[in-house]
Amino acid sequence: MEKHRQPRNPESGKPGPSGLDKALLEFRRTMNESLIEEAERSGCSLSHLEVMKYVAEKEDPSMKDIAAHLRITPPSTSVLIDILVAKKLVIRKQAASDRRTVRIHLAPKAFKLFASLHKQKASVFEKMLSKLSPEDKDLLAGILTKCIS
Repeated sequence: MEKHRQPRNPESGKPGPSGLDKALLEFRRTMNESLIEEAERSGCSLSHLEVMKYVAEKEDPSMKDIAAHLRITPPSTSVLIDILVAKKLVIRKQAASDRRTVRIHLAPKAFKLFASLHKQKASVFEKMLSKLSPEDKDLLAGILTKCIS
């Protein structure tokens, strides 16, 4: 059996991420930490946010859809949804076409939370970008556009 080895940094040849990998990981960590703090103030976890984001994107998914998206069991999904219902962030509704199917809808409180999270994320991002010159911002925008196209 082959032993799993940690990836090597192409710059130094030593185990661990490269400078770019480290920078991207730190950027992601910084953004996530600010979102986690804001979510925790509302009594939510990242799992709760993931469920609500999926519900917003898929417009009233079923419990089965949510379980498949999160790659968790239906009973675990039910527990997550129960918590979000208790916090008045989502609403359970029976599907009109099949009463056995439960659809999940975002409650008005969830939209307020998303607005708050978006504001927090924009603030953190603006703080991070404030360290760059206008030329650096243009360069970063060009590089990111090239990476995602």
